[in-house]
This record gives sequence, C-alpha cells and structure tokens, in this order.
Amino acid sequence: MSDFAQSGLISTLQRLNDSHLAQIEAELIELTAARPIALVLPCHGAELDRPALTHMICELGGARWIHRIAISMNGLPPGGLDAARTRFSQLPQPIDFLENERPPGGLAPGKGTNVWLAFQALAARGEARVVATQDCDVASFRRADLARLCYAIAHPALDFRFAKMYYSRVTDRLYGRVSRLFFAPLLHAIVRTTGHQPLVDFLLSFRYPLAGEIALDLDLAASLPPHSGWTVELGHLCDVFRRVDPREVCQVDGGTGYDHKHQPAASALAAMAAEIARELFQQLAAEGMAVDASLRRAVALAYRKEAAHALRRSASLARINALPFDEAAERTIAETFASRLDALADRAS
Repeated sequence: MSDFAQSGLISTLQRLNDSHLAQIEAELIELTAARPIALVLPCHGAELDRPALTHMICELGGARWIHRIAISMNGLPPGGLDAARTRFSQLPQPIDFLENERPPGGLAPGKGTNVWLAFQALAARGEARVVATQDCDVASFRRADLARLCYAIAHPALDFRFAKMYYSRVTDRLYGRVSRLFFAPLLHAIVRTTGHQPLVDFLLSFRYPLAGEIALDLDLAASLPPHSGWTVELGHLCDVFRRVDPREVCQVDGGTGYDHKHQPAASALAAMAAEIARELFQQLAAEGMAVDASLRRAVALAYRKEAAHALRRSASLARINALPFDEAAERTIAETFASRLDALADRAS
C-alpha cells in the first residue's frame, strides 16, 4: 500500500512532502487568534544541562504560534527553579513554571504528574484551546514536526480532538525496543488469547503508542486523570478511548531520525515493560475482561510466540536497510520482557 494508506480505527496523517511546512506555521499563527495553543514541557532537573534542551529552546524561539509554555518540573536540586528560569529565559513566549517535588493528593513525582498538573493549570487559566506536550530529551527536535501535530487539532476543518505523533525510532540502528519487542507483541498476544477487544484494537491502530508527544483540545486535557511512572502514554490512550470517538483521533507523522535518551536494557527497559503490562491488564479489567492468573499465563505464553515474530521482523528490517542488529542481545531483551510477564502471572495466582 502507498504512504497514504489508512488502517485501524483512527486517521493517519502521513508526511508526504516538506514544502508545506512554512505554510503550516503561517496558518497556525492565524488559527491561534481563535484557538490559542499552549505547550507543556514536562522536564526533569537532569535535563536542564543537556544539549538536547539547548537545541529545543532555540527551535521553540521561532514558534510564534505558541501562545504560552508551561514548564512542569521535578527532580530539581536546591536552587534549581532559578536555574530553570535562567535556562528558559531566551524564549519569547509567556512561561509558567511549575515545581512538583511534592505534588498534591499523594501523587508520585514524575512525568505523568508533571503533565497532569500542567493540564490543570492551563485549564484554570482558561486562555488556551489547544494543548500539546513535548518531551525535553529529544536531540532531534524540529519545530515543524510539533507544528504539524498542533495543526491537526487547531484547524477546525480537520475536526480532531486528540492527535499523537509517531516517528521512526532509527538513527544508526533500530531503537524503540519496548515498542517493537514488548508492547506490540503483547497486544497481539492478547488478541491471540482472547480474540479482538475494542480497547486492544484501538491501541493497535497507533504506529507508536508509547510516543510522548500529543496534542488535544483543552477540555479533553482537563478531563484526563493523572498517571504516574512509565504508564502515562498508555494511560492517556485508554482514557481517550473512553472519552472520544475514534473518528476524532489521529496520529501525525513526525518524520525520521528521531533521537532521544536511550534507556539501559537490563534495568530501565525491563522495569518499564512490567509497569506497562500491569497498567494494560488493569485497563482491560476496567473494560470488563476477567484478568485472572490463568489469562495472564496464557498471554505470557502467547507473548513468546509473538515476540519471536517481532524479533524476526526487526532483524529483517535491519538487514534490508544495512543497519547493525545484535540478534542475540535483542533475544535476551525479549526473554527479559517475557520473564516479567511470567512474574505478573505468578503474583496473580
């Protein structure tokens, strides 16, 4: 199928050419007169000194279509808020700084809480009509990609309420291991075990469901509950599934060469996978599925088959693109993911 092919329950807005990007930004400037756009930057204190943020601030300085920026932070050292204000001082947009070391209501500090508190603050201010989020560790950030994401929500003719960016996680090699080797095979394992489920089919419609960049209307943003840890992206999609008609949901092509901080496989990736699996099982239980130990064991068994298919596909993709691929290392990662699913099934017994 061609690049404009559509599949799944949502619309896919591919990037078919680059000649329109200046026009997109010019239109956004006009559109924001009626639908102001606010940008949320969830930021950890460790990111303040990284080159990725320097590049991002430079790019955002030319985004005249961004009405306001909410920088929502945790992990700041003593005096870190003053350092953050200095770091972002060159941006021309009005900025709200939110320091969330001790968030209210027993919420855990982290990206999910940073995003939720920023959404609530922007809703209370009441100026913006469109809200977008952008991770702060993206070394390859391009303002035009963010503009395309916001355009999908800001332009009334498109009539979308929620947009998620997707991109190819490849630079010198294939990345995105949690998506390639865990989350996608896990969803297929659930289909293999239980048959098609509306929520699972919705999640399978996204090319990169764990991407951190989204745009949505303010009312929807204000209605979303908080999520913590590594479940924020999955949690948001499940919340959107329950609140928004799929015809009002889209995914926007963010291009190639996407590069951000890579997590170590043996520690963070395994913990991330376990947290995502727990969240997914909880969301399926909320949809009425009997998620007991028997089902979890069956899904874990099916996952091994689906992960083997995913590994073969990744190896083939790397080979046909002349990219290095350590099949033994990737197989070890998939087995680590599988062991986390086994542990979840054992604990449910």
